[in-house]
Amino acid sequence: MTEVIPVYIKGTDKVLQLEPAPKNPSIQGDQETNAQAQVLPKGDAKASAKSAKVTLVIDPASITRVNSEGKKQTKLTVTVGTMKFEAMVNSKSYRKALTAIDEYGIDGCHAILQATMIAFGKLDSAGLAVQPKAPKPVAEQEQEHCAW
Repeated sequence: MTEVIPVYIKGTDKVLQLEPAPKNPSIQGDQETNAQAQVLPKGDAKASAKSAKVTLVIDPASITRVNSEGKKQTKLTVTVGTMKFEAMVNSKSYRKALTAIDEYGIDGCHAILQATMIAFGKLDSAGLAVQPKAPKPVAEQEQEHCAW
């Protein structure tokens, strides 16, 4: 006996009796019915991705200051060796990043750009953040030798 689903067509008195779609083993989590995946003879694995996430650690001293007042976005071009990445950054976050760099000092912070790469060198949904560097922990040995 096969299952039948009634489908009502809007605006008419017709009712269609349809069978449900076949089960897709990749959607269904039943491990017993899934076929074994093909094993490639070579040691190189392959995969596909929906998008490429990029995180660039930027030298805070290299960020140039431009007038971003009244603009929605500011274009930021980052060079890594011979590669160039272009990203449109929210102007408010750009100004906040510059303020944070001034507050922490060039040597006291990290500037980070995170984005999705839509084409080589073209970044989308970019965010610019500045984080203070964590103070280096004092060696435990130095603390043990203190005679307090």
